[in-house]
Formats: sequence, C-alpha cells, structure tokens
Amino acid sequence: MQKLLYFLAIILLCASCSSGTNKADATSETQAISLEHLTLVKFEVKGMTCEGCENAIVKSIQKLEGIQEVTASHTTGQSLVKFDSSLASPALISEAISNAGYEVTGFE
Repeated sequence: MQKLLYFLAIILLCASCSSGTNKADATSETQAISLEHLTLVKFEVKGMTCEGCENAIVKSIQKLEGIQEVTASHTTGQSLVKFDSSLASPALISEAISNAGYEVTGFE
C-alpha cells in the first residue's frame, strides 16, 4: 500500500510539473529582425527537470524583443537562443531565465 501511495505521489508530481505536452521548440512572433545581427547563444541552465520547465523558459525568453528562435532541454540543461543582437543581449536573456525561476550558470 505504501508503495502504491509513493507511486501515485510521483505521478502527481510529474503531472503538475508538466504544464504542457509541446516540445520546447518554438519561434516568437514575426518581428523586424536584422539578419546581419542574428546571433546564436547557448545558455547553461540549472534547475530544469521536465518539459514544463522547458516551456517556462521558452515563454519567458519569447517575451523579449528580437528573439527569433528558442529551444530548451531539461536533459542537457541548456537553452539555445537565436536573436537579433541589436534588440536583445545575453544579459537580458539570462535575466528572463532567472525571472522564470532558473539559474544561468554560463553561456557561449
């Protein structure tokens, strides 16, 4: 009986952490993004444990101006962001990730 309760608790935890079933590959709305300023940065993110975490990071970054593409992976602990460097910066993106409740431990 105790094992069953433990199993149900794990299922409920996983269900509550997954706020959606979409993969964390998404693009932001069409914006006036300069191709000459397009930059790809990989962020090392601590604290992601599920697809819900990935979605939270993607949505937070997509709110910024100049974001073209965002992916996040809890399995690798990374988020890749393609953005117009004249409209956004790694510091702004790091702040958006932090505001979503995760820690950026580095970027390149």
